[in-house]
Amino acid sequence: MSTTLVYLVSRLGAHLRSLALGVAGLSLAGAAAAQSPSTWYSERPGPYLLFAAGGSQYEFDCRSAYYYNDDCAYGRAGAGKVGLGLRFGRIGVEGTWTDYGRARIDNGRTPRDSLRMQALGVNAVFSIPFGPASEGLLRVGLADVRHSRSDDVGAQRLFTAAVGLAMLLHLGPSAALEIGWDATSGEGRNTGTTVAGLLTAGLRLSF
Repeated sequence: MSTTLVYLVSRLGAHLRSLALGVAGLSLAGAAAAQSPSTWYSERPGPYLLFAAGGSQYEFDCRSAYYYNDDCAYGRAGAGKVGLGLRFGRIGVEGTWTDYGRARIDNGRTPRDSLRMQALGVNAVFSIPFGPASEGLLRVGLADVRHSRSDDVGAQRLFTAAVGLAMLLHLGPSAALEIGWDATSGEGRNTGTTVAGLLTAGLRLSF
């Protein structure tokens, strides 16, 4: 788990640098906007629902009963997640279910094998407001990850770390657009470790 956490933190740093460019532009726009309490949604406490879809990338080992190479391949798939959270201002807690999608493994077999990860997680969520209707989010938590490969013997479950970044653009007091990146890892029974990254866009509904 420590190796996985180091890897995820390193990937988080890279995405933080990319996110900073977008944040700078949003901060300038936020500074120019009127700081009316009626439009300052980013610190409003209460429950919310999140529905998001996008794409994932798997970085996986090729090691299995059929071949013996490590760190050999990447796979991509459509993906999605749903979440239920409760915020207390600039911090909150959130439960999510994420399907990272089914990717094909190019291992020379016909038909090609497949890989899929699904995760049920709990996150602490930290918010940094950028303006009257925009904020950045940092997610840190734990996930119960189900790792399944067709060239493995059954599915394997792993309790491991999960991290994420998001940009939240409020459309009003009850709705917001969220663009996020999340990452975690899984482990096969007879195959190696898989690290999954997820990029999504979705709708967040506050109550």
